[in-house]
Amino acid sequence: MKIKKLSLRNIRSYQDEEIIFPEGAILLTGDVGSGKTSILLALEYSLFGLQPGQRGASLLRNGTNNGEVKLELELGDKKVIIERKLKRGHKSITNEYASIVIDNERLEASLTEIKIKILELMGYPQEFIKKNNLLYRYTVYTPQEHMKQIILEDSETRLSILRHILGIDKYKRIRENLSILINQLKEESKVLQGEIKSLDEEKTKIEIRRSYIQLLEKEISAKIQDLEAEKNKRKRIESEVLELEEKTKERIYLEKEVEKTKIIITNKNENISVINREIEEIEKAILELGELFDEEEYRNIINKIEKKNQAIDSLTLNYTAYLSEISSLEKQSKDTLIKRDRVFKIDICPTCLQDVPEAHKHNILNETENVLGKAKQRLNILEEEIKIIKKELDKEKSEKKILEENKASKEILKAKLEYLEKAKNKYQSLAKSLENLNKDIAILERHINTIKEKILEISSLDALMKIKKEELNTAFQLERKADISLAETKKELEILKKEIMLDEEAITAKEKSKKDLTYLLELQGWLSTDFAELIEFIECNVLLRLRQEFSRVFSKWFHMLVPQGTLTVRLDESFSPIILHRDAEMEYSFLSGGERTAVALAYRLALNQTINSMLSKIKTKDIVILDEPTDGFSEIQLDKMREVLHELDVSQLIIVSHERKIESFVDNILRIKKLGDTSSLEPNNKLSLYLQPDHKT
Repeated sequence: MKIKKLSLRNIRSYQDEEIIFPEGAILLTGDVGSGKTSILLALEYSLFGLQPGQRGASLLRNGTNNGEVKLELELGDKKVIIERKLKRGHKSITNEYASIVIDNERLEASLTEIKIKILELMGYPQEFIKKNNLLYRYTVYTPQEHMKQIILEDSETRLSILRHILGIDKYKRIRENLSILINQLKEESKVLQGEIKSLDEEKTKIEIRRSYIQLLEKEISAKIQDLEAEKNKRKRIESEVLELEEKTKERIYLEKEVEKTKIIITNKNENISVINREIEEIEKAILELGELFDEEEYRNIINKIEKKNQAIDSLTLNYTAYLSEISSLEKQSKDTLIKRDRVFKIDICPTCLQDVPEAHKHNILNETENVLGKAKQRLNILEEEIKIIKKELDKEKSEKKILEENKASKEILKAKLEYLEKAKNKYQSLAKSLENLNKDIAILERHINTIKEKILEISSLDALMKIKKEELNTAFQLERKADISLAETKKELEILKKEIMLDEEAITAKEKSKKDLTYLLELQGWLSTDFAELIEFIECNVLLRLRQEFSRVFSKWFHMLVPQGTLTVRLDESFSPIILHRDAEMEYSFLSGGERTAVALAYRLALNQTINSMLSKIKTKDIVILDEPTDGFSEIQLDKMREVLHELDVSQLIIVSHERKIESFVDNILRIKKLGDTSSLEPNNKLSLYLQPDHKT
């Protein structure tokens, strides 16, 4: 893993800062409280988010409501960008948003899903998902206050922590689970013993039930024969009833035939009555209409109508001519008046362009008045003539209307007479029909008498039908009873067979339980002895090998940090560091501050190397972060740090320290300054430190 860039907004003492992390050894330096540790905490938050028990208030800048971090890094061959945002709520500060970009492909998911993805990219085992960031804390970055904590812990706690981070706590879990499993096996064995207790009784019971099945099968066979006998009896009676019902149906048919015949006779009698009335009406109408209609009178009316039409046409023609003449005279008078008015307005003749004398105007006026007087006289005469013609015309039209109404009534009488003449021809046909109807009625009445005789004959079978139906009802009841009895016996047999099947299944299950019990007892014995001893043996050997390797590496780093002298170190069975002064054990608390720091740093580096060697797939091997690793170091020990940093041989080493000497050990320096409550990054110029007066070249 290589850290490329970290962007901070409103994180602890940082408002808006972007930090570039080059490869090689990097020194984060600045005054105490300048914000160095804040960068390390931001890195950790970027990777893992807020840890259980960690408050957002420890990261979000005071007085702000939102903060965010953005981390760009390389994990293997992948370019990864992680973004996280904090939000101040009513009562607490929480993760508002998180995302991860892998090779330009963004993944927005839940916090847990993103954490799993990051652990996967880092190559951390899945069991570390629920172990906070322990593996990161002990392989990459251990905070200053935690460097010595693991050494000061009691043996049991320290061993438990190491089991977690070294991945060998699984053996303890195996032993715990083994104990639970053995107890479960014991409980299962007790259950199985209870299950197989009644196995013999079940076998005896099933044999008794099989004997009873044989009896039921014989009983069913007998009941089937009884049912067949009842069915045959019922079918025979049913056949007899059907035969009688057919005859009964014939009676019903004959009764219906009588009713239909009676209806036909009634209809024919009604037809006779209608024909008789029709004949009487024809004879009466012929007599009445023959007296009312006069052909000569009818011809006279037609001639009078014709004359009236001629008189109306002549009067209409005159009326139209007078109206036309009146219209012409009215137009003439109007044009004369317009001409008169126009002449009196003209002073110059439009034709000759000379003045029009007044005398000429008066002459025209006299002529106009003469014309208008004649026209008026003629109009008065014409209006009187029109009134006379209009009166004559109304009189002729009124007389014509009376004649036409008289004509219409005569034509109706004529039409009726013509119809009656035709009806005379129909009279003979009606008489013939009347004769035929009387003959049909006689035949139908004889037919009714014949049918009634047959009905009387069939009615004698009603008593026998009643008896047979009662016998049939009894036969049905007996058949139903036999059928129910057979069904009940079959149901009993079916239930018994199902019970036997269940018993057989239960016996089979109990036989299996018996075998399972034997297996469980054998397994329980093997787990309690052989397997438990094997797990304990494996765990002891793994711990022994780890402790040997850990102790060797721990001793190497310690002697590199502490000048050769009288102090030596080793690890006991609980991985507690043992300090020896001329072969005598020495309390950790009796050491100087620099020596305690050296022990803690050596322990930290040894743990890092041991974990990295065990977990070959993790991708954080090439990065180490050391927080104030030289607290209390002497000048000699500080000089030893150059050798330590060289021996680490990692691609990216980040050191947080205010020791000026370490500046000469690293490739890059990131200086942090703080003005007021805001931290910022000074320009990275490593060469500037060699120009400082107090620097020793």
